Formats: sequence, C-alpha cells, structure tokens
Amino acid sequence: MKKISNNSYKIPGYGGLFISTDGLKWNWFSQNKGGGAIQFVMEFEGKTWVDAVNELLGITHDELLEAPKVIDTKVKGKLVLPEKNDTYKHLFAYLIKSRRLDKDIVSEFVNKKMLYEDRNRNCVFVGYNDQQEPAYASLRSTRTVGESFKGDAKNSDKSWSFYYQGLSDTVCVFESPIDMMSYLTLLKLYDNNEFEHHLISLGGVTDKSLERFLESNSSINSIMLCLDNDQAGHLACQKIHKKYGETYKILRHKPNEKDFNEDLCIVKEEMKLNRVREPPTNYFEEEDCI
Repeated sequence: MKKISNNSYKIPGYGGLFISTDGLKWNWFSQNKGGGAIQFVMEFEGKTWVDAVNELLGITHDELLEAPKVIDTKVKGKLVLPEKNDTYKHLFAYLIKSRRLDKDIVSEFVNKKMLYEDRNRNCVFVGYNDQQEPAYASLRSTRTVGESFKGDAKNSDKSWSFYYQGLSDTVCVFESPIDMMSYLTLLKLYDNNEFEHHLISLGGVTDKSLERFLESNSSINSIMLCLDNDQAGHLACQKIHKKYGETYKILRHKPNEKDFNEDLCIVKEEMKLNRVREPPTNYFEEEDCI
C-alpha cells in the first residue's frame, strides 16, 4: 500500500482502491464499491457474510447467524465544498494541455460556477440541485507526475452530478466530467453544430444521477450510453439497459479507446501530425444497445 494522505492509503493496480488509515472503511472508486472490513473480505475473497466474520474473528465454527439487514437512517449533512484557490492556472494547464480539452468549453463551465480549482490544486466539478445549490462535487488532481487523487467531496449526493443542458429528447451518459467535456470537445473539433442532447456524468457507474434526471425530465425518451470501453463500462451498460430498456430507447456510443478523453488525445495528436481536420464520417453515429 502507498500512503497518499494522512487519512488514506492507495492499493496500486486496482483502479482507485483506497483504504482509510484507521482501517475502518474502504472505497473502490472505479467499481463504485466500498464499506468496512467485513465487506472488504466478502468482496476480495468471495466469502459470505458469515465466513468473512469468522475469518476476521479468527474462529472456524459456524455458530454465527446471518446478520439482519441494517437500514442506514443517518441523515447526510450539507455538502462541504473545498476552499477555492486564488488561481485557476493549474486547472487550465491540466485540462487544456494534459487532457486536451477545448479552452472555451473549460471556460464555459468555470463561468457557470460548475468548475474551479481548490487550495490543493484539484479540479472541482460541481453539480447543483433544483434550488441551484451545490449538491455534488467531484475532485480530480491536476498532478501529471506521481500519485494523483480523485474522489468526491464530503456529503456529495451523486444524484445531482455534473450536467450539461441540452434541448433534445435524448440524454447522453458518461462516467466522469472529463469524459463528458472530451465529448463536447470532439463535437467542436468536427464542427458538429447540430448536437443538442443533454449530457450527464454519473461520477462512476452508479445510475443515481440518471434516475433522478429521468424523473425530472419527462420529455426524455432516449438514453445514449457513452460509458468506458472496459469491463466495468460494459457491465454498467447492461444493467442500465435491463433497468430502463422497456421505457426508453437505449443507444450506445462506445469510444474507440478506453474512454472519450483517450480518443480526444489521439485525434488531436493525429491532427497535429497531419494538419487535417477531417473527422471519420461515422464517429458520432449511434448504435442500438443490446
């Protein structure tokens, strides 16, 4: 394990797996999973609740009974936004130079107060509720060398995640704000001015923000899944299709690489080398999700 802060360790090679220094909780951000010691043993050793408890207690008998399901009645507190930095230079350098996002698109989200830089030089992506109050904040380190950080601010509500207002009856679904902004950059690169869909970021692969969005927007009849081209993304697409497929038309736009930011970086590099601005004709074609 690698200690990355006073509060947490990171386990390399597991896609964002963090364990608190007190050993009381863990978060696996790429899989949208977490919990305590018992859940950790269950997840990584494939054990039942009883077997996990037995192992942690160091006993071998099976006298323990399955615990009843506990309903968490704890009320979540108010979102605590990280303190703003007095500059945006690290944010702009990271998003525009390293992640190759369009500067006008980055500036648009900054001007809407949906994106800022905190005192630790992290990018902070903010989602608002119906009262236009910050309800969600996703943090992404601007570091390009060494260990980087990403996670959610305390008391973030994923049902109000990062969002881009559209006009059509279709919502496009992404895993992260940077993937969403990469897609907007690709649209601009290829002069796709007819795109009017809504865009939302799930902040992982949970569908909380999608569920809330659909409840609040009755005019939506199509969902276009733009999730990562990996095992977690494919599995999330299957779950969303199963849950919403009878009510909505489900489409998928799968990135060529792992995600749309990787696609964007490759496209920009090719354009730089070839000095050509001709997109592949089928890049933005939608396909049925089955």
